[in-house]
Amino acid sequence: MNKVVLHKNPNGDTRSAPKDVTIEQFREANKSHVLEVRQCMNVLSQLLSVQGLKHDWTKFSFEDEFYHDFLNTMNNGADFVSGEWYQRHITEEKHHPFSKCHDDITLLDILETIVDCVCAGKARTGTIRPLEFNTEILEKAVKNTVELINQMTVVEGDKE
Repeated sequence: MNKVVLHKNPNGDTRSAPKDVTIEQFREANKSHVLEVRQCMNVLSQLLSVQGLKHDWTKFSFEDEFYHDFLNTMNNGADFVSGEWYQRHITEEKHHPFSKCHDDITLLDILETIVDCVCAGKARTGTIRPLEFNTEILEKAVKNTVELINQMTVVEGDKE
């Protein structure tokens, strides 16, 4: 992944700017910050787009197993979530944090979970089931998203 370059510039924040910062320095700091946030958001949107392209890939890569467990549940009353395919699905994909919360879950995975549940609910039953993310899941996702953004950025030089 290409790094987003952040330019060291304390002039746009009351906690870091010198007392004699000029309007030009202030303006430049703010322009730079906005551009850098836009670049980070663009990278995140690209990651989210790729994640959307890969959504539910296990349904196709292991379709026979999926279909077997689906029929076994429908015809024999088997517990679908205990089946071999579903266990593989939640191990390989991260958008079912209520069933398995991966250590590296991010807010991108949380967003995928929300989109998945809304789309599935509306298309299958016409209702959207309540999503109740517990604090542990959300805290882990926020922490990992902060680390993701930290890893995709680098600070270079002084900009005055």
